[in-house]
Amino acid sequence: MTSSLNLCQYLLAGFMSPVDIGTTAKALLLALPLIAVIAVIYKAIKVDKIEFVSFLWETFLLFGSILVFMIVTAIVIFIIIKAVIG
Repeated sequence: MTSSLNLCQYLLAGFMSPVDIGTTAKALLLALPLIAVIAVIYKAIKVDKIEFVSFLWETFLLFGSILVFMIVTAIVIFIIIKAVIG
């Protein structure tokens, strides 16, 4: 009982002291694994039959489209902020 309680406390400790990510351009690279996981899980849910090559290609296309959408959105927001603030 005590060892399982210690394990639970150890696992929850990571959520109690969050990691400082920062706002640098290098920190934005941390979004890439998140986008990859989202693409894989979404395609795994939506595809009826998973064939490795087609699944990999469709996941890559979804990953790329999410990434392009995020970049375009960031550029548009940057332009709007520059236009409003100056």
